[in-house]
Amino acid sequence: MIFDQSDTPNLRANRKTKRGTFTLRLTSMIDMFTILLVFLLKSYSADGQIMTVAQDLRLPESTSTTKPPVVSVIAVTREWILVDGRPIQRLEEIATQEQLLIPSLQKELARLRSISEGIGQLSSQMRGFSGAIAIQGDRDVTFDLLKRVMLTCGQVGYNDMNLAVVEKE
Repeated sequence: MIFDQSDTPNLRANRKTKRGTFTLRLTSMIDMFTILLVFLLKSYSADGQIMTVAQDLRLPESTSTTKPPVVSVIAVTREWILVDGRPIQRLEEIATQEQLLIPSLQKELARLRSISEGIGQLSSQMRGFSGAIAIQGDRDVTFDLLKRVMLTCGQVGYNDMNLAVVEKE
């Protein structure tokens, strides 16, 4: 078999065009993303407050189905008192104090109250200070300590206290 040299460039050109004719089919990809989007929208819950629970905190269980309002959170763990995730004071230090009020917690709550009141004064559409707060207490925390935290909240003006629990399944 004898090849004509004039045919050789045509063979090379045909090979190059076959490599470059790849087309991307987007229909199946769009279907997949639509299904994924519907799944994520169905599984997303926008009602109620999603509270983050500290690692060393075990909340008591409850059968209540009422969703908590969106408020600041005080977490009383086995070692710390946290306000919105920020450590305020170690429980060891609080145990040595004789007074019922917890000064560091009182100072932090007063700061949060002044921020809330300032926001309420900026605009009538924004809600200012409401006096609501959520308290997360570990199962092993004594009632005496919880009472001191609640007393401190009440002294600053946080009189609408919600105790956070885990919903019993």
